[in-house]
Amino acid sequence: MKKMIRRFLFISILWLCFDTLCSSACLDEVKTFYRGYMMNFLTVDSNNDSLCKKFLTEGLIAKTKRMSNATGVNPIIRSQDVNEDAIKTLAVKRVADDWYMVSYLWNEKDSTTLTEIPLKAQSIDGKCKIVYITPIENGSQWGDEMLSGCECMNEAKTNETSGQSFIESFYKIYLSTYCAISKDINTQLSSLRLSNLSPAALQQFKQAESEHQEDGFYGYDLLINNFDFDCMWYKSLKFNQISDDNYQITYQAGATIHKINIKIKYQNGKYLINSISF
Repeated sequence: MKKMIRRFLFISILWLCFDTLCSSACLDEVKTFYRGYMMNFLTVDSNNDSLCKKFLTEGLIAKTKRMSNATGVNPIIRSQDVNEDAIKTLAVKRVADDWYMVSYLWNEKDSTTLTEIPLKAQSIDGKCKIVYITPIENGSQWGDEMLSGCECMNEAKTNETSGQSFIESFYKIYLSTYCAISKDINTQLSSLRLSNLSPAALQQFKQAESEHQEDGFYGYDLLINNFDFDCMWYKSLKFNQISDDNYQITYQAGATIHKINIKIKYQNGKYLINSISF
């Protein structure tokens, strides 16, 4: 019995040490990334492309571009620039399994200039990768529970039993694609639109997208009235039937409530989104 207890304790300590080493390694990797990223802002390499490819997943790289277009702020540092005080005061601490808090002071002598950036980093194929960064709209919120509820539904099909069930099922599938943070998100979203929007709605979507591109902002999505949708906003998603064919979809991103008015039609045994407005 004593031998079994000693063996159990040995295995437990071994796993604890392994977990600590992995967490410590990821913490060091996150700090290495942020220090390099911020220092590059003071040189000509302000894009940091190679550094992002090394430390961020491909899906998150694409997401940060959408997040930037949505807020006008670099989501990795929550700023449009850096200074020497920010680099000097840069700190990273582990707050939970796979979760880290990055922080820095814009003015090292002023605690009110503190910026905090929660993120999630994991070991993927033996390498530490940042897989998620909390959007600026959600402040310092973090935790797996904040990301729950928006399950991947790539293989799911829309429910055609009623207009209400169609709208709800379509949006849940559509938004879960954003939540998955995959590298081929544009292809997946385009396929969903082609299958569930009428030619008129597709033209509306294309026109709105082109208008934003003319201003230099790529990736605008008329169906969410935004450039990106985040897992943290999924629980705020609501559906309201206005009339027989008209529905209003709302969700909250930080303090902002987005409202999208959808009109549907029933054609050849299938529901289609026929109009999108605000």
